[in-house]
Amino acid sequence: MSLHISDAVIWQESEGGVSLYHTESGEFRTLNATAAQIWALVDADGDRETVARKLSLMFAGHNAVMTARIREEVDAFIGSMIEADLLQEAETEAEAEASDRPAARP
Repeated sequence: MSLHISDAVIWQESEGGVSLYHTESGEFRTLNATAAQIWALVDADGDRETVARKLSLMFAGHNAVMTARIREEVDAFIGSMIEADLLQEAETEAEAEASDRPAARP
């Protein structure tokens, strides 16, 4: 799944994090440093798995427990941003093509 920032969102990075404004709802949010890092990775990479992997490498190293925790937190954050219509998630072309193919027969 491909992630992108909603066209209705105006955002700006600052020393303390990221400030978001949703032009359609009038909602204003300030993301803390950790959430801002996830936001910036979404903006740069647009892929949930890539974001989780990069954060895991930065903060968990090879610790499997920490990696799992980071993945959970990334998923929760991205889910809340999608629910608030600040981020949008869509199938990539390859995923759409794969779902259109008939299932292979055994």
